[in-house]
Amino acid sequence: MNIDLGLKSICTLAFWRAVAAEFFGMVLFLLCVTTVAIPWAGQTVVEIGIGIGLSITSIAVMIGHVSGGHLNPAVTVGCIIGGRISVIKGLFYIIAQTLGGVVGTALTYACTPKAQRDQNNLGQTNLTSGVEVGQGFGLELLFTFILVFHVLSITDPINKMEKFGTCLGIGIVIWVCHVCLVPFTGCGINPARSFGPAIVMNKWDNHWIYWVGPIVGGILAPLVYNFIFYAEEEKYSEQAQTEINMKSDTAA
Repeated sequence: MNIDLGLKSICTLAFWRAVAAEFFGMVLFLLCVTTVAIPWAGQTVVEIGIGIGLSITSIAVMIGHVSGGHLNPAVTVGCIIGGRISVIKGLFYIIAQTLGGVVGTALTYACTPKAQRDQNNLGQTNLTSGVEVGQGFGLELLFTFILVFHVLSITDPINKMEKFGTCLGIGIVIWVCHVCLVPFTGCGINPARSFGPAIVMNKWDNHWIYWVGPIVGGILAPLVYNFIFYAEEEKYSEQAQTEINMKSDTAA
């Protein structure tokens, strides 16, 4: 695991194009999240989860080749710790993602009747009645761990996944997380996703949970993946492979 500061890359056009892609992607993602969360006709948790999961899949396909399609500060933190992205680029990603989340939520706010947006504060994440703060924190940590671990695994070159399969796989795990977690915490697992509705609707109840829990989960996932479950593909030169085959033939 090699953590790169990445100072040189900040002067390149590719760096700023990638940062802009994360901002643009988060604008679109929060536009989708906040609209699908509005209870127009009493959507089920499964429907909301599918909407959010497929939206992340669609947007990741749109910008993944430019920035990697993190669309989540917790994922970016995991990629920094896991050596997948430089520290400087990761920090700029997080800023862009957070600002994009606010802009995306503001667009929904501007386009939604007051009666609808006030029903659930544009999908603001908060603890369900009866769920304690410690329980909410633990759930956000654990399910973000699942998400980030999945991202690290499915994007590992050894997996040899095609681009669309990778994006769809991430969308599916996000759908699973929402089906499990919405009844408890509203399912943050993404600080920028929680921050957008909080700042636009000015609702901050238990908001720290949706930053600290996912960030801790995002730090733990690459540590576990890289030091326990990371697998290196065995590679042989043609000569070495020929020698192995010859030995096998001789033994036979």
